[in-house]
Amino acid sequence: QLSVNNKPPNSEGQGEKKDNATAPPAPPTYEEATAGEGMKSGAYPPPPSVPLHPSWAYVDPSTSPSYGSGGYPGDTEMLTTFSWDDRNVRRVFIRKVYAILMVQLLVTVVIVAFFTFCEPVKGYIQTHAAWYWASYAVFFVTYLILACCSGPRRYFPWNLILLSIFTLSMAYLTGMLSR
Repeated sequence: QLSVNNKPPNSEGQGEKKDNATAPPAPPTYEEATAGEGMKSGAYPPPPSVPLHPSWAYVDPSTSPSYGSGGYPGDTEMLTTFSWDDRNVRRVFIRKVYAILMVQLLVTVVIVAFFTFCEPVKGYIQTHAAWYWASYAVFFVTYLILACCSGPRRYFPWNLILLSIFTLSMAYLTGMLSR
């Protein structure tokens, strides 16, 4: 390494700045790198071994401070008992999601049909608009709870209760608008 203090003597004068340091070796050409000669002679280090499966991303929950510290009970078991790579796990998850959507849509269609085709109900909801605003308030509160609070939406009975209230209030709003 050259610096001002240990500069080699220059015979040509101080005005010129010549660097007597050796340049680093040039990288190998494509032909040299792919010929395999460098690998055999040990000139180039071997490439790092990469695992064939993404299991290297597994983090032991007991050693990591982010898992299991103040989390929800059952989080560590969920992380270690299944893998999204398993087709059966994905199928069960998709079935569950579509079943919930089907039930929500069925409830909404039944309530809208009830509000549309039942004359006494149609007359009642046309004269009492306060129920619409109450249903809108319930919808908005449950929406905020589901969107902002991760605790209730992760616990088993509460997530279904909140989703049911959300679905009923949304179905009521849709029924009121369909009159």
